[in-house]
Amino acid sequence: MVLKKLSLKKNIAWTLAGSIIYSVTQWLLLIVIAKLGTPEMVGQYALGLAITAPVVMLTDMKLRLSLVTDAKTSFQFEHYLGTRIFSTIISLIIFILIVLLFGYEFHTSMIIILIGLAKLPEAVSDIFHGLLQKHERMDFCTISNIIKGVLTVIVFAIILYSTQDLILAIIGQLLVWTLILLFYDGRIAKQYTAIKISFHLPKIKELTKLTIPLGFMGLLTSFNTNIPSYFIEHFLGKEELGYFVALYYILLAGNRVANSLKQPAAPRLAVLYQIEDKSGYKKLLIILIGLGLLMGLGVLFIAYVFGDILLTLIYTPSYAAYTGLFIALMIAGIFNYPSTFLSTAIIATRHFKSQPYLAALWVFVSVIGCIIFIPLFGVIGAALAVILSSFIEAFSLLIVLISIVKKDKPELGNKRKESTLLEEVSY
Repeated sequence: MVLKKLSLKKNIAWTLAGSIIYSVTQWLLLIVIAKLGTPEMVGQYALGLAITAPVVMLTDMKLRLSLVTDAKTSFQFEHYLGTRIFSTIISLIIFILIVLLFGYEFHTSMIIILIGLAKLPEAVSDIFHGLLQKHERMDFCTISNIIKGVLTVIVFAIILYSTQDLILAIIGQLLVWTLILLFYDGRIAKQYTAIKISFHLPKIKELTKLTIPLGFMGLLTSFNTNIPSYFIEHFLGKEELGYFVALYYILLAGNRVANSLKQPAAPRLAVLYQIEDKSGYKKLLIILIGLGLLMGLGVLFIAYVFGDILLTLIYTPSYAAYTGLFIALMIAGIFNYPSTFLSTAIIATRHFKSQPYLAALWVFVSVIGCIIFIPLFGVIGAALAVILSSFIEAFSLLIVLISIVKKDKPELGNKRKESTLLEEVSY
């Protein structure tokens, strides 16, 4: 029996709540490792995430987005599911090759492979969530993420506390994600379609050809986020990486909140641009950029005033020695959070071609910044590289957006069309 759709307001509320809660649980994993383990364990876990994330983004290919927007049903759900499983297996093979190529010691290698293996049930759950999203039932996706996040933290903490073995804790995480997939996501998805898997190669090839550009964009973006981690591990070691990532994740958690806030704004921006109401488009964009700036200034103020206290409470007293790093990373938020809305504004204009080139520029700046600053200033140098990359990201997005708006000079839109379109996105 197919359940009725939720209203747009309710779906937005569920999405925002779920994103915030799940982000907190992912952050809690790092806190658990920091409190129950060692900074080196945090570094090993962070290295595993940094290595697997870009590969996952590449092989992910935004298949969920393709499923959600496949209004004509060009591909059946079984084709999306088969392609997702096939691409995830490819990613696992890549993880093993990376471990062999770079010669990591056994313990670190196992952590990387297990984190990669955990991506298989997570990736399949993501496709099931895409099916639910297409049927406008974000409540089920949110409930799944909340259960998964909370149970993962509990199981992870119990195992790490009992054994002091990070590998066993990650195995526990893998088991939780698998059980959620089998006994929640799969069961809910069955209410909307028969769960079949198709490995029909022509369909997999066709779907991959369609979505692989989005995979490369995701690869570059994820790679840019993780570049400081690679260089810190190379120049300074896993312990310093552990301290850096624990603080860096606070900045990234803010990005998740900004990403949730941009979701309801995206269709409104797109409609305002489409109906040629540039005044309304600019007004909404200024509000969003202002919101991003307030977020950045807010976290910077908190870091400056309460940084050492917060780091002691959240992690351990040893992390309080890195308050300067914490403050430096939060400076990046002043540029980072507004960039989220600038990027959304560009996508709303339907100008996609610039995105990969911009991402390549950010990667280049981040690499150069890390090469120059980390050997000179240590982990503070990594923060300087993050600030520089974030500034270039915001500046380049702003320049491209201004260029697009100036280049597009459509005539004034029809008032009736304007009213109708605005009603479609009102909530």
